[in-house]
Amino acid sequence: MKKIIILLIGTCILTSCRHESLEDRAAREAKEYTEKYCPTPIENYTRTDSIVFNKNTKTYFYYCTLTDKMDDSSIIATNAKNIKTALAAGIAKDTKTKAYKDAGFNFAYVLHSQKHPQQILFQAIFTPKDYDYKVNSRK
Repeated sequence: MKKIIILLIGTCILTSCRHESLEDRAAREAKEYTEKYCPTPIENYTRTDSIVFNKNTKTYFYYCTLTDKMDDSSIIATNAKNIKTALAAGIAKDTKTKAYKDAGFNFAYVLHSQKHPQQILFQAIFTPKDYDYKVNSRK
């Protein structure tokens, strides 16, 4: 009888554990990162201000600020294609987001001016076809 009761209690405990969905995990991790590290120190004229995950669109948003000589709309416009290529390559190589990439999440970057915080200097959304290293390596 004791074995049956222990087995029932064990089953109840195991089945009562709540599992976090990947979307909930992404939202939680984005919030935790933002609270713990943002704004980040400036590196390569860029500071990450926050990270937000939108569950409806399955999009991870990186909000950043460009500083110093990169805080120039003409420089960004001239180099927009190179910036987009570099960001896509960074996403493809980032091992910390593998589960999100495997699930087909999108990644978006919104880069603001430090001198004029309301001004967006660059923005792009990357879908799986933009960052999938398996697809891109066949091209």
